[in-house]
Amino acid sequence: MMKKILIAFGCMAFMSSCTLSHTISCTNNPVGSKVGMVKTKLFGDQDLSYETACKNGNITKVGTVETKMTNYLIFLQTKIVVTGE
Repeated sequence: MMKKILIAFGCMAFMSSCTLSHTISCTNNPVGSKVGMVKTKLFGDQDLSYETACKNGNITKVGTVETKMTNYLIFLQTKIVVTGE
């Protein structure tokens, strides 16, 4: 019985995550219909910048920027979403 409880707690700890999300309205531009996004994979060696997100969505006038960071025990995933025209 004790072994099952320890396994259950281990699974809960492994599957739990902590997420921090932050949205910024950085200009007076409207939100717009275009969306550009970049996010990290398993390792954080990708180009994770607002400029790359704008290029991915073909955005020239930024309306809002949302940054979302999720921590899975030892792995961190960061996602940047830019909206605008």
